[in-house]
Amino acid sequence: MSRGDTDSLEQKSAAFAAELQTTLDLVLPGERSIFATRASDSDHRFIVQPDGVQGSDRRIPLLVDGEHLASLAVSMYLDMDRTGRHLKTVKSDVIVHSKLDKKPLLRYEYLATMTSSPIAHWHVHAERGALSHLLARAHEHHPKRVSAPHDMSSLHLPVGGERYRPCIEDVLQFLVADCGIDAHPDWEQAVCEGRERWRLRQLASAIRDVPAEAARILTELEWTVTPPANAASTDHRATLRQW
Repeated sequence: MSRGDTDSLEQKSAAFAAELQTTLDLVLPGERSIFATRASDSDHRFIVQPDGVQGSDRRIPLLVDGEHLASLAVSMYLDMDRTGRHLKTVKSDVIVHSKLDKKPLLRYEYLATMTSSPIAHWHVHAERGALSHLLARAHEHHPKRVSAPHDMSSLHLPVGGERYRPCIEDVLQFLVADCGIDAHPDWEQAVCEGRERWRLRQLASAIRDVPAEAARILTELEWTVTPPANAASTDHRATLRQW
């Protein structure tokens, strides 16, 4: 990666961190600082996360009627996409921790290079007897596929792959609307605006994956579309086929 590419990645990552900061500040009470920093001396990627020393210091308090009952951990690794022009999230972790026992309640994970599990998935740290029964029976017949039948958090619940996975705004709305976490009065507007930005970016990425399909739809809508000379080489369907 050239120096110019590094500068571009650093600048774009800083802008992304500022955008996340704004969304969190408009949704959740309290103060936090979101920064983009180099992942490591040997890793050119940037990581966006709350400021802090490490671990629990970086978690964002989640309050119910002012009482600190849970915490939110967010980290996103950023790089440039295959064209070298657009910012790409290559790894992200969003974890809701219980304040009661410090353990995770929910984990949302995304890894662009994942091959053995869904690229984007939820882990739910909870149990239900009927599901445990199913997994236990399945373990008897497929012990390699169902290796932890009594641990529901070992399951990877797929959520749309690289292009259609949830965004941080979806998680924030779930925490406020379903879990009763304290939020500012206008939190929903901030969430909707952030979600729209995210989905427009994902739409643009999906179009870059299969521009011929985008051209087909635009033609159906009576737009005039002229393909470039190298149109056949711009198709990247692999992303749309991944689990």
